[in-house]
Amino acid sequence: MAYRPSKRAKRGMEEIRLNITPIMNLMVVLIPLLIGSVEYIKLGIIELNLPPEALGPESEALAELPQEDELKLDLTVTITDQGFFISSGMAVLSGKEAGKPTIPIEAYGYDFNTLSNKLYEIKQKAKDRFPDHNHIIIMAEPDIDYQTIVSTMDAARARIDSTTQVRQTLFPVVSLSAGIF
Repeated sequence: MAYRPSKRAKRGMEEIRLNITPIMNLMVVLIPLLIGSVEYIKLGIIELNLPPEALGPESEALAELPQEDELKLDLTVTITDQGFFISSGMAVLSGKEAGKPTIPIEAYGYDFNTLSNKLYEIKQKAKDRFPDHNHIIIMAEPDIDYQTIVSTMDAARARIDSTTQVRQTLFPVVSLSAGIF
């Protein structure tokens, strides 16, 4: 015979309801905060060309490489702890003394304005003579910091004319080279 549950046992048990109000309050505050913070996140992208994969000496592809028919500028800026060395496929632009950098490092650091002005002079001379007058290669010693490389890339891409305050494009196609100077 089955007995019915006593009324005393029901008095001690309460129905428990889940309180989600604090979690809902958190979501009401958190979601607009996350959506609003997306506006402040900026992503900087620098376009550059990395050197192609090196071919081994036993590779058959070396024989298939086309030979250069036309003269190229191959302008290179090398960043060292002494300053900037500017060179091309034909010559190295020397500084004031032999063996010294083209643009030596100053007491306050690298002189990016002088670099831009020197590259502007080269651009004016090479504009109609070379097919790669928009290309530049940047090499750096291993201990050069990243900001110096990026500032050099910016100085090589464009300059602001001091008299007219107009932006002049120099060498928009920048390649990084992993070479030993």
